[in-house]
Amino acid sequence: MVLRIFVIAATLPAAVLAQAYDGVYYPSGMTGWSCQTIGMDGGAVAIQDGQLMGVENTCDLMNPVGVTGMEATLYDMECSAEGTTYTERVMLMHSGEGVYVIRDGFVAEWARCE
Repeated sequence: MVLRIFVIAATLPAAVLAQAYDGVYYPSGMTGWSCQTIGMDGGAVAIQDGQLMGVENTCDLMNPVGVTGMEATLYDMECSAEGTTYTERVMLMHSGEGVYVIRDGFVAEWARCE
């Protein structure tokens, strides 16, 4: 019983922290994107239920760490895309339009779909 409670408590923070960014987005400044479909060429991208869903890929957001002095969260990701799996890190941070998605050597701003 105690072990089961510990396991539930240990997995709760990742899901709770990821929910702060939950939403459907499109690349800021881009035109021709549809907010009606997620994960397809020309479709939206999303952060939902502890997953980051890009174009033809899905990543589980794990091991969240709050970034000191910033309203941002650093995650480990396990991703799958086109039959391959890989791991990487990502930092998510709220922006005026939606969320910044910061990866090694790359920053994208995703605007929230309305």
